[in-house]
Amino acid sequence: MSNYVDKFLMTEEAGRQIASAIDRQNMLLTRMINAQEGATPVTTLQEIHRIVQAGEAHGVLSIGDQILLNYNDGTESYVLPWDIVHFGDVELADGETVPGMFLQSHYAMEACAFDGNEAFYVAEEALPVGSYYFTFGDDWGTNVKKNESYAFALTKQVPAGGMLMFGKASSTIGALPDTAPKDWRVWSFDSQTAKEPLEIVSLASGTAGTNLGTISAATKYGTKGLNQLHRSSYGYNRWSQSAIRQRLNSAAAAGEWWTPQNTFDRMPDQLTSLRGFMAGFDEEFLNIIKPVKVRTVLNTVTDSEIGEYEDTYDTFFLASLEQEYIVPQLAGVEGEAWEYWKQRLGTASPQTTGASGTNAAHIRYSYNAKSSAQYCRLRSAARGGGGYAWYVYSTGSAYNHSGTYAYRCAPACVIC
Repeated sequence: MSNYVDKFLMTEEAGRQIASAIDRQNMLLTRMINAQEGATPVTTLQEIHRIVQAGEAHGVLSIGDQILLNYNDGTESYVLPWDIVHFGDVELADGETVPGMFLQSHYAMEACAFDGNEAFYVAEEALPVGSYYFTFGDDWGTNVKKNESYAFALTKQVPAGGMLMFGKASSTIGALPDTAPKDWRVWSFDSQTAKEPLEIVSLASGTAGTNLGTISAATKYGTKGLNQLHRSSYGYNRWSQSAIRQRLNSAAAAGEWWTPQNTFDRMPDQLTSLRGFMAGFDEEFLNIIKPVKVRTVLNTVTDSEIGEYEDTYDTFFLASLEQEYIVPQLAGVEGEAWEYWKQRLGTASPQTTGASGTNAAHIRYSYNAKSSAQYCRLRSAARGGGGYAWYVYSTGSAYNHSGTYAYRCAPACVIC
């Protein structure tokens, strides 16, 4: 009898292998049954999760397969496809390395600024009513000239901790260096989180009043209290401190998903109209994705003292240039090229940037208007300045521009 029992004893390792094989077989059967649907249905999320955790996803699912996910943008509900774009190990926040399956939204989601343009001056002490001026430390574009000074008069005191921002009469976006000085305005706020300005005043060439100092484009900051010129006009292109990163990784209500990330930080215009991205998904899906290490290059003007790159841990993140198979500014840093984009673009080498690299296969369409081609954000910083970030144009070419502009994006995440 004992020999009979021994014959059927199973080691723990063998049991795990058999269980994994059964999971894989069931998954294959599910794929066969649903082959005509063209997508893996959302009802198999737990099975997918188990297969990924077992390290078997690449043998069960294929690059380009789609998972259909429920999404509500706060107004309307959708069932949207997410593409399987990559398989690979990922690092979790606790340092553990696990198998992962990367998903990316097939469509371009809501438009949000990469980052709101920052204040150009923060008051360490109250600024009394009176006249003030600043001087530009560098030439920038057509309208900003080195050593030229501009003055303005405050009719309301700015308290300690208050801020001054560049803007136009109707908006804090798109003033310097894109418009003529006659159209520039100074917006004053009593705090970083104030939604309404204390006042909006005009500027004039000259040095009347108190000197606030020199604001520069070529250094991290200007003189005491002054920000860097790019950041105060175009937002900050540092992914870790971006507004869009905060929005993608939050389930908070509109108006509540953003907090200041540095002394000069200001909220994006979309804060009050969009809710946190994660609020739109079912818990079933959110339970199988985790924050993973995301490495992003830094610009060489304001962030060189930090290094060439920095790491964050994100549940949702934007793809980098390199991950979407576009020639990067710093190779081998922001993740390997995702196989999905190699296949989709169909080229032997990565797509070049600018008009010469246009590839129609790179066009993204809106999730709520599926024939409408969109500008689509990437997370990579344009390294030569403090305010530009990369994106894919609506024609399928890659450019960089001001982080303040509200473009759509195709977020990615990892089942792990």
